[in-house]
Amino acid sequence: MTETERHERKPVGGTLRDIGWGGIYVFTEGAFNMTTGGPRLADFLSALPDILPGPVVLTDADGGIVYMNAAAESIFGRTQKEVLDRAVWDTVFPAGSEERTHRLFERVVSGEQTEPMELEVTVAAGGNRRILWHYRVFHDATGGPEAVLATGTDVTDLRRLEDRDRRLAQKERERLAHEEATQASEARFAGIIEMASDAIISINAEHAIVHFNRGAEAIFGWTESEVLGEPLEILLPEAARKAHRRHVKGFADAPVQARQMAQRQKISGLRRSGEEFPAEASILKLDLPGGRIFTVVLRDISERVRHEEGQRVLAEVGRILSQSLDEKECLSGVAEITTRQWADFCLIDRITPEKGTRRVESRHRLAGGQEAARTLQTIPLDRSAPHLGSQIHESGMATLVSPAGAAHLSQLAQSEEHEAALRALDPGSYLAVPLRARDETLGTIVFSRGGDRIPFDESDLVLGSEIGSRAGLALQNSILYHDVQKALLARDDVLGIVSHDLGNPLQAIFIGLEALERERARRADDHPGQEEYYLSAIRRSAELMERLIRDLLEIRRIEAGHLTLEPEAQPLGPLVREALAVIDPLARVKSVEIENDFDEAEIPNIAVDGDRIQQVLSNLVGNAVKHTAERSTVRVSAKLREAELWIRIDDEGPGIAPENLDHVFDRFWRGPGGRGIGIGLGLSIARGIVRAHGGRIWADSEVGRGSSFTFTLPLKGDAAQRAPAFSPG
Repeated sequence: MTETERHERKPVGGTLRDIGWGGIYVFTEGAFNMTTGGPRLADFLSALPDILPGPVVLTDADGGIVYMNAAAESIFGRTQKEVLDRAVWDTVFPAGSEERTHRLFERVVSGEQTEPMELEVTVAAGGNRRILWHYRVFHDATGGPEAVLATGTDVTDLRRLEDRDRRLAQKERERLAHEEATQASEARFAGIIEMASDAIISINAEHAIVHFNRGAEAIFGWTESEVLGEPLEILLPEAARKAHRRHVKGFADAPVQARQMAQRQKISGLRRSGEEFPAEASILKLDLPGGRIFTVVLRDISERVRHEEGQRVLAEVGRILSQSLDEKECLSGVAEITTRQWADFCLIDRITPEKGTRRVESRHRLAGGQEAARTLQTIPLDRSAPHLGSQIHESGMATLVSPAGAAHLSQLAQSEEHEAALRALDPGSYLAVPLRARDETLGTIVFSRGGDRIPFDESDLVLGSEIGSRAGLALQNSILYHDVQKALLARDDVLGIVSHDLGNPLQAIFIGLEALERERARRADDHPGQEEYYLSAIRRSAELMERLIRDLLEIRRIEAGHLTLEPEAQPLGPLVREALAVIDPLARVKSVEIENDFDEAEIPNIAVDGDRIQQVLSNLVGNAVKHTAERSTVRVSAKLREAELWIRIDDEGPGIAPENLDHVFDRFWRGPGGRGIGIGLGLSIARGIVRAHGGRIWADSEVGRGSSFTFTLPLKGDAAQRAPAFSPG
């Protein structure tokens, strides 16, 4: 049957019978008989409106609508008469879904689709609604499909509720996942805070401590349970408490969220022990539901400050040692600087083959301790028995004693007076280091700190050993210098004797020559040859003796010396940095900037004696800084040229006149006017060391523009073998 035939179908040869659904009839005879099987189907259909309040649609096997209840009419907005005998997929389903709905109907009729279906239908109010259809296929006596009964339930609102529930459930899952992630993040953050070595402390608006991490416990010495609820002031020195509250209030009123604390001044913390320590800190404010809190992240910078102070002490010690070759001035300067900036007490013993061990310096930082220091300097000691610094005599190794209790001091005391002096010093800790140079122990230095100060530790032992090493090197230079001076005095005595002993005969020779010359004028001229020969020989001998004496006297202005090098392949960059660090305090005083253009990456290791090359750099850079005007620049640079390394020091000083350039490396030469500190040995010593390494040194200068000093070092070879000894000239 075609679509047109089905839509135009009319009851033929049959009658319509009322089945009790308000004017709904079915054919009882003819081509379409719905009452086959007796009254049972009619009774069933009559009861459907009462049982199923949802839409009910009855179609024939071809999909034509035969019956539609009132609920269906209400939903679809059409009466049964309007849709009677029309295909169900063209009537109640949305436009565009006809083909799909038709296929579903055919699957239902054929028995392929048996499960309920949820489909959208077009409703009278506009739009679509979702209907859950249950259906049943009725068959004729032959078993063929005769009709399809579909009952629907409007599940639109249910599905909306289900969608809403799904969205709510999804949001709940997301909320729970977010809470879980937040809790995990907070746990990780709390773990990080607890593990942090810095102190992290939170206070409320009343300055009461509400959080105190493990880093804070380690730094301040309090436990969290002991400080929670306590005022922050217990962690601050008394002098800083009022100012701290003002600073926090000012920060609370400021628009910034965080800032570094005490940007213009130093801050300090107070440990549980009462010890103050330097610190740096940042502060953050947070507005939480419970109120505003302030969180401080504080770092204990004691070690850094101690290291910086140590470097300043080293620089100052180096400056003092470089200014003099006098032993007493050098050692006195070391004692004065170390007790002023680092230790409370300094004791220096000098060891010499001739005089053994003797005490040369004893100084205390405080006036009250100076009397005990003087006593220790004068008390005679048995050097074979234990005493301060005796470990150095036995092992030559630096020693740290911390704490130095009363029992230990009693073991060192050699008399009641000695013990009383030791106790008066109150050495809570002390260290002893050797004055050492070239594997030779020239003496010992003992440093101590009072019991009320932070005791010495291993880092202080390293610093003290470096001071001892530098002082030992300066002491060795002083010894060499005085040995040379003694040799010069002895030589001068010899020269005086030689000049006197040679001078008298020469004077007699000259007198005799004059007599001969006068006599020759009175004599006859018949024997001139023989007399002229002897006169000439006498004059030549006299002139030779005079020139010899003059040369010997010139030696008085020349210093003789010998130097053995200990070359080792090493990078020069650290030597340059160390030399500049030593000179840096002097440069800062004059506001002179030292530029280090030494490119360590391009310079290979070179076999040199590191201490001697550092001495050269210190002399040259120190000389440049000394002669450079304030707010000027000194530059250190280096470059490779063939088989040599050229190191150059440029300054912006007054320059050197051309006529003086040839003399800058002479001994005792100080230039016109003799300005500045020193005796004119620095450049001469530098030249001798460079020559001992097989290198060269020279100066270039332009008056009014500055000077440049350049020295070279060979890249290969054994400097010690090339030049085992040298004369600084």
